[in-house]
Amino acid sequence: MDREWQLGKTLAECNWYMLDNQIDCDVTFRVGEAREMVMAHKYVLGSRSAVFYAMLYGPMAEKGGIFITDMEPHTFKSLLRYIYTEEAMLSGDNVLAVMHAANKYAMVGLEDKCVNFLMQNLTAENVCSVLESAHCFNKESVLSHCVEFIKDSPGAFETDNFLSLCSECLRKVLLLDDLVMDEEEIFHRVMEWASVQCQNLHLDNNGVNKRNVLENCLYCIRFPIMRMAFFNEIVCKTDILSEREIEDVTRQMAEVKICQTKFCVRKRRGTDLYSCKRFSYDRIDLKWGRKTGRIDFYVDVQIILTGLLLYGGHGTDSNRPYVYAALEDSDHDQVLTDVTKQVSVEPEKTIFKLKFPRSIRLEPDVRYSVFVQKEGWDSHWGDAGMASVVTQDVNFYFLTTYKSEQTNRARGLIPGLLFTKGYPTNTDHESLGVKRKHDESVHFSAC
Repeated sequence: MDREWQLGKTLAECNWYMLDNQIDCDVTFRVGEAREMVMAHKYVLGSRSAVFYAMLYGPMAEKGGIFITDMEPHTFKSLLRYIYTEEAMLSGDNVLAVMHAANKYAMVGLEDKCVNFLMQNLTAENVCSVLESAHCFNKESVLSHCVEFIKDSPGAFETDNFLSLCSECLRKVLLLDDLVMDEEEIFHRVMEWASVQCQNLHLDNNGVNKRNVLENCLYCIRFPIMRMAFFNEIVCKTDILSEREIEDVTRQMAEVKICQTKFCVRKRRGTDLYSCKRFSYDRIDLKWGRKTGRIDFYVDVQIILTGLLLYGGHGTDSNRPYVYAALEDSDHDQVLTDVTKQVSVEPEKTIFKLKFPRSIRLEPDVRYSVFVQKEGWDSHWGDAGMASVVTQDVNFYFLTTYKSEQTNRARGLIPGLLFTKGYPTNTDHESLGVKRKHDESVHFSAC
């Protein structure tokens, strides 16, 4: 070791050098199940954390090796790195575990950095995991942002993390008035959640047990707004509702005004789905063999884009027909949401719907671009495209882009857009991590 190693180093660099080289360490920790030895300096730890100060200098100070069994060695080392240098080395793999460590040892600055990292990297895939962690750590600001994010993210319901939510977090999600999701889809996914809870509790997967694990979440499902046929043929056969509840919901569906029910009868604000169709003619007689398409557009009022209309077609390869679709901010070349999905393409079906996992609020007079790449079928195509279309008092303006991808305003394989009007919001979606390139998606590992 260089006798003058301190020369040219900052205070943080000197601290880290002493820790990294284990110079004059005076406290030893045994960390994780393997009880890996990690050495440090009492003075540094005690000067930075009230918890460490009480542990090392208080009247009940621990002697000898200190055992830390509730975190992995790499997490504890990340905590020490911040304590010594204020440098936070965060990733999707460690951020939740590091936030737990920061919370345990009262490192508020590191907790804040973890929160910021989480909020800047929210996706439909990880938002339920972050929501559950925010609930565990009592981080109300993170929790409210996650709930706000989920309301435009039907894809969040399709993730494994959704099935791991606690009942309290599930209830917060189900209470949302403006979920961009059909109530019948919500019901199916909540039933899957209930089945997982029954399995975890070693209970039979029947209606009575599902009702019990759902508790108050059951009354957050809006049965009266479902289709009568779905309610009778699917819901009633699950045995999660009592005979009286079934009778009340049925009467409510039949618009018996004197009926009272425990279930909300108000439609969710994001469930009125509209389509904007831009072609005058659907050319079902000819094949469009090209595989990609792109069209630019903008709107005159705020809407929520939920997906696309795409053409069915001819000569489908039934084994692996799939489509990739993306919505981009044209001015900033940023992917706002995208989806890759195997599809069932029926030659006799002219147009089908493709929904994004993350619905996006579109601002007025901002230029957006929709890109599609398909594989496995020769689609129908549209002709005589319109420059502007008015749907539900929303003006859509379509433009040919220089990245035309063989599609232009006049013709191509993207016949239209799916949207809901929702309600205007002042939420800063940039802070929620919406505007991010699709290859920068971060997945969070549970702590």
